Amino acid sequence: AAVAALYTATLPPALPGGDAGNLITAAYELGVAHPPGYPLFTLLAKVATGLPGSSPAFRVNLLCGLVGAAAASLLFCTVFRLSGSYAGGILAAGVFSFSRLTWQWSITAEVFSLNNLFVGLLMALTAHFEEASTAKERSKISKLGAFCCGLSLCNQHTIVLYVACVVPWVLSRLFRKRELSLGHLLKLGLCFLAGLLPYLYLPASSYLNRARWTWGDQTTFQGFLTHFLREEYGTFNLAKSETGSSMREMLLFQLAHMKSELSLPVLALALVACVGTALLKKQQKSPVIWLFTGMLCLYSLFFAWRANLDVTKPLFLGVVERFWLQSSAVVAVLAGLGLATLASLGKGTVLEGTRLLACLEWIPALALVASQLWANY
Repeated sequence: AAVAALYTATLPPALPGGDAGNLITAAYELGVAHPPGYPLFTLLAKVATGLPGSSPAFRVNLLCGLVGAAAASLLFCTVFRLSGSYAGGILAAGVFSFSRLTWQWSITAEVFSLNNLFVGLLMALTAHFEEASTAKERSKISKLGAFCCGLSLCNQHTIVLYVACVVPWVLSRLFRKRELSLGHLLKLGLCFLAGLLPYLYLPASSYLNRARWTWGDQTTFQGFLTHFLREEYGTFNLAKSETGSSMREMLLFQLAHMKSELSLPVLALALVACVGTALLKKQQKSPVIWLFTGMLCLYSLFFAWRANLDVTKPLFLGVVERFWLQSSAVVAVLAGLGLATLASLGKGTVLEGTRLLACLEWIPALALVASQLWANY
């Protein structure tokens, strides 16, 4: 609620910059946005433009702000479910949501807040799956997760790297528990395909051809594939004909970005979660923490390899840094879990059950969130 209130209070009153004009126009006229088309965002934004109130631009901005607030709640739920720590959950949601870049791209008509929502949703469902106590519950969560994996790809394709980590992990857990039958695997595949259904919007919009402004021609399979694979931009690149920074330079810029956006103490707490998982034998949630760490590493390495823009140039850095939000969300969750790990060290000591232990957990959480608000409001 606090995130939603602050996002709403700071919304741009009209058309923001970037790709917002493209996305709002495509939604308002039911056209096709720039590759890969963003059908889910377009349909949601179309609903927003039909609501009473101010300009269509403001309404789509508001939609993105509320979606960004929902993403924050999912980060909180992930940390709380895995650790039982309210302070850790507040830390994860607060430091991520009130970072400069997250705030900036969560209150404008852009696809990044929706991507943050799906990142949070995948992590929350993974935590829920790990907590599930019955085969029936795990089956239900895995089907919902498969649908959400497909649906997430109807927005920003970079999330496929997280999907590529979560899917094998879930399947391996089901296999070890002898709950992965051929029938269940088929159902999971169908749920995943059902999540991709919004992509039918692209050929439908192109065929009807009612929008005054639209991108490309998806009435043929080749046209659809060209748009879906971002061939005009370069399928696995950010740009088609650019020579970018080296992989090492990109990773160093990303690390500096996370330090600037989230703060050094938050990065240290994220490291505590990983180290604590390795050293504390009683850490029951270690498989999920290792999964999140693997997601972060895979995404960071792959993106640094394929992001072919020169980040020493401010314009290109502004393009690239938006995609680091996806990794920052995982770092924030790990930081929340790291704080909970430190607090758990006080259990079994004279501090257990005392207000002092609670204060030692809450004070750094609130201080770090407050520092984000102070710096970025």
